[in-house]
Amino acid sequence: MGLLYVCRHGETEWNVEQRMQGHGDSALTERGERQARAHGALLAARGGVDELLVSPSGRTRATAALMLESLESAPRIGFHPELMERHSGRWEGLTLDEIAARDAEGWAQRAHDPYFHRPPGGENHADLEVRLAPLLPRLETQLASDTPALAVVTHGVLARVLLKCLLRLGPQEALRVIQPNAVVYCLEPGPAGLRVTHFVQGRGPFEGIFRH
Repeated sequence: MGLLYVCRHGETEWNVEQRMQGHGDSALTERGERQARAHGALLAARGGVDELLVSPSGRTRATAALMLESLESAPRIGFHPELMERHSGRWEGLTLDEIAARDAEGWAQRAHDPYFHRPPGGENHADLEVRLAPLLPRLETQLASDTPALAVVTHGVLARVLLKCLLRLGPQEALRVIQPNAVVYCLEPGPAGLRVTHFVQGRGPFEGIFRH
């Protein structure tokens, strides 16, 4: 049956600084580059993939390029705006402390209702579900068919929403899902539904998903 890998981009400078990136961008750190190469080495060790579905943001493009260094049979690459990170509106580029200081009311609303809260001028998790909807049938078909593996290269919040949709999670359960930069998830059909395993810096597989 088909395999689907969900990869997050490698660590960026703004990740280290705890800045909201959203549709903005920052460069991969040296550790982020190592993480991206480990993603590629992992996929190569497991037989490669037929295609990379990549967010068009700079940090995901850079991650995909480093992953390709390890993949002997070069997969097709498609860039999909549906996979871009949540737009954080006027919060983009600010640190978490700066947001809390400049928009205390909005930050409190986010804490109260994190799934449905929208940053000013930005998107919430539910908006990402709508954005992802055109791409989901292809991913679901992948998981239900005997086809070569695919890998998605995307972002932390978008990956959470993608996993919510594929695993049929509720909003509150989905909010507990996290994907550190070094982690790759693997989804595959199993007797009880989709089986999820994860790899950390190329090590694994380990059962389940990371949660808060």
